[in-house]
Amino acid sequence: MKPSILPMTLLALALLSCSKDDAAVRTKSACVAVRYTMEYCPVKASLVTFLEPRTDLPLPVYASTIYTSQAAVLNLPDEFKKRDTVFYLTFHYDESREKKEKAAVGHVICTANIGPSPLIVGEAASWQPCK
Repeated sequence: MKPSILPMTLLALALLSCSKDDAAVRTKSACVAVRYTMEYCPVKASLVTFLEPRTDLPLPVYASTIYTSQAAVLNLPDEFKKRDTVFYLTFHYDESREKKEKAAVGHVICTANIGPSPLIVGEAASWQPCK
């Protein structure tokens, strides 16, 4: 008995048509201590360094570690944009927002030597520790 090619073809097409884009990742909000580093390019954001590395954010493609030590923050108030300033940041990661922001930029040449970092959405920043 020879198996029919039609069911196998339909199964292959069904598997190929599944898309990860429909299930965009959005993490729960977190509040952590960070240090402001510099403006981030090409997206209009601020580069921060986590005082404790994160394992819950996407890693750059070239990363050989299991944690992320920096991220680019959207919506950071100007009062916290001072080099080496430590403050507390409440944020979440939103994959669809990251894709949208990066797509809107297009091809921009950055003068700073900054590697790719995850783009996170700042919800609040404070001088007071997280509660």
